[in-house]
Amino acid sequence: MSFHIKAFLRIFTILLLGLLAVVVFEQKLNYSLVLISFVIIMLFVEFYYFQKKYYNTIDRVVLAMLYEDYSLKTSKPQKNDTFDNLQKLYHKLQNDQMKNEVKELVYLNILNSLETGIIIFERKVDTWELFLVNNYFSELFDIPKVKTWYNLNRLLPSLTNHITQLGFKESKGSIDLQIENENKQTFMLQTSKTVSHDQEYFIVLLDSIQNVLDKKEKDTWENLMKIISHEIMNSLTPIHSLAHNTQQILNDNTELTSEDLEDIKISVQTIVNRTDHLKHFIDNYRRLTMLPSPKKQITNLKSLLNNSIETLQPLFKKSGISVKVNLADNVLLNVDKQQIEQVFINLLTNAIYAVLKQPTKQITVDLYEKNNRIYIDFTDSGSGIAEEIQHKIFIPFYTTREEGAGIGLPLSKNIVEMHNGYLTYHRREERTVFSLNFPLY
Repeated sequence: MSFHIKAFLRIFTILLLGLLAVVVFEQKLNYSLVLISFVIIMLFVEFYYFQKKYYNTIDRVVLAMLYEDYSLKTSKPQKNDTFDNLQKLYHKLQNDQMKNEVKELVYLNILNSLETGIIIFERKVDTWELFLVNNYFSELFDIPKVKTWYNLNRLLPSLTNHITQLGFKESKGSIDLQIENENKQTFMLQTSKTVSHDQEYFIVLLDSIQNVLDKKEKDTWENLMKIISHEIMNSLTPIHSLAHNTQQILNDNTELTSEDLEDIKISVQTIVNRTDHLKHFIDNYRRLTMLPSPKKQITNLKSLLNNSIETLQPLFKKSGISVKVNLADNVLLNVDKQQIEQVFINLLTNAIYAVLKQPTKQITVDLYEKNNRIYIDFTDSGSGIAEEIQHKIFIPFYTTREEGAGIGLPLSKNIVEMHNGYLTYHRREERTVFSLNFPLY
């Protein structure tokens, strides 16, 4: 029976007894009137506690949901419709909280697994309090996971002072931080703000520049050693096999037949070819690692580019490649003419190979000034470089061409960087672009 029917029956009973009391009063039956009045009062008291119990139950469940206390575990069926609906709502919110806790745990694990120092501040009226410090930040600065601004300021005053000077505004740049009495280290710092449910958060990301450089250097060396090992083993394996084969022929025969001599001749020729390949490989490595310092002089880049294009003109004609140039006049730069010309020829040669099998064979060279820098773009109509190998194109000896040595791009990159410039690759409007840029002196 529902609460409403029970309440209705109680009220109906009290009303009937009230009418009976009026009749008894009119007949002046005093003792009966007192008895009926007492019963009515007791029914009122019982009705009060009946309702109180009902609403106390509702109040208790509502308060539990309000304070997100879902420790109550009950699945007992409720006869009362209101209680049943309330229990369903309670279980739904309980499940939602469990799901949110799982999500928070996943997000927290992600933040703690990132190799970036992360601090999140939460706005509290007129102050900022620490909301989260991830594991990497704690390990990076060798400090415990602080929970207050006071402790963070005590351990890393240079960071808190910098954030205060920023005024908790979004920024991106570098910062020098000193950890206890150690030397200062340079970090990349990026800050941002976000608002969620009227609550403001300030996020600080820190990356050690040295760690980033060390990782890139390590990755580069690992890739380089793989390629060098591959090249050396490609030569040593047949040399080792053929040398043992020749030794066996010489040991097993006192008199050599013409067939034995032919085998020895082929083996020796193969060994010579492989050693020549190794010598060529080592010579390329020496060219790459023993690059002389630039002998700089003021150079007209337009003239230098035209000379480079003229040098390769026979190859352009033979392959049916059209070359379009957009060169600004009187662009002067202090460079080593021979080295920079070598870079131009390397990039133009790569562009030739890139467009050989394309229906449209076109190379465009642009020379222009922008933002106090000089840019030289070599654009070709080739299909571009596969995304999965783009990070390898500047690794020495890595090549996708059968006859390529794999030193053109690394050598060009080294030369450009020795001139305080950059060599980059990207795709623009379905075309491949290798772009050089140098500071304008």
